[in-house]
Amino acid sequence: MQNDIYKRFGARVSFARGVEGLFLVVSSTGDPEPRVRVFGGQIVMRLNKTKILARLELAKALELLKEPGIRKVGGVHLDVERYKKFLASQANAHNHL
Repeated sequence: MQNDIYKRFGARVSFARGVEGLFLVVSSTGDPEPRVRVFGGQIVMRLNKTKILARLELAKALELLKEPGIRKVGGVHLDVERYKKFLASQANAHNHL
């Protein structure tokens, strides 16, 4: 059924193997870092004791979601240009203190 929808709208969907994405990983039982590392993930940022941003392959992120104690694994989109502008504004504000 999904293929019919894709064809009707002229969409092509593909998942490149080995390509990493940025994911929010939330644990319900503690620190998710050890599980993320077991699945080949790299920690990008720790948000608190149970939430981290991690780089993972999509297939591995989907596998991680099935793990006991993992409540959420959700893709995160980062607008790099806006992020660079934000960092520059923070640096400028810091220099004016």
